[in-house]
Amino acid sequence: MDQGVRSSSQDILAEPIPGGYSLNTEQRRSVDLAADIRGWGSDLDPATRPGVPRDKAPDIGVESLYPPIEQQVARIKIHKSIEHGKLTPVFGTSCPPQGLSGAIRDFAYRFSEGQLPHWLALLLADRVNVVEDLAADLARLRVPNLPKELGLSAQWRYNRAGFVKGAAIAGLCVAGLVAYTRSRRR
Repeated sequence: MDQGVRSSSQDILAEPIPGGYSLNTEQRRSVDLAADIRGWGSDLDPATRPGVPRDKAPDIGVESLYPPIEQQVARIKIHKSIEHGKLTPVFGTSCPPQGLSGAIRDFAYRFSEGQLPHWLALLLADRVNVVEDLAADLARLRVPNLPKELGLSAQWRYNRAGFVKGAAIAGLCVAGLVAYTRSRRR
């Protein structure tokens, strides 16, 4: 059987399916594109489906995705992708958004997960969060243990060549910076 490979912005369902949530089983059965897509619905009859004996849940709709669990109340801000209609019944975060990195994350979640600004903003928020945490440590007069936090002992033990290379590059950068600042003073 040939497959019609075609999808564009002109492909419109006769009755649009509202976005933002998954279809339940009845809604999934009501969508019929047999006139537009060759072979549509060929697997609807369980007798002709090759995977039915092993298919554990052929009729899964949104009603099965979220069993009757009481929705957890959000006490802090939880980011949710715009592709998803609602939060899962139970959720959590180890790092609630706060400060500048939180504002950057708020900005990132205005975009779809398929768009580059979403991921670039999240990367930037992670980098900003590192600086915020370092500043918070210094404000509490706690000096961070950078060798331990950077994993330098593990790097030395398991990747000695990489450690030496990184140290040499860092040493050259520091020496170049010192030489530059001394030449600017003269």
